[in-house]
Amino acid sequence: HGCTPGAPVTLTSGDDQVGATTAGTDGTFTSPVAFTRIEAGKHEVTARCGVVLTGSVEQIVTSSTGGHSGTMIVLVFFVLAGIAVLRFN
Repeated sequence: HGCTPGAPVTLTSGDDQVGATTAGTDGTFTSPVAFTRIEAGKHEVTARCGVVLTGSVEQIVTSSTGGHSGTMIVLVFFVLAGIAVLRFN
């Protein structure tokens, strides 16, 4: 909050625009923020709407592996072992 009522609001982080909206009749606004780069850490977001407002966003980067490759290797091992047992009996 704190914007001029009805003013356009531009949200930036560094040199990148990350959002835009229009302030309501009471000077408040909400807007999704979409970063163009994924970089872990704290990022300052600036809203310009007749006044300059700042806040920060913490961006966390996680990674995940499927975990299926280990299961697949075990499955292939047992299939091959079963074929070998049946073939050589």
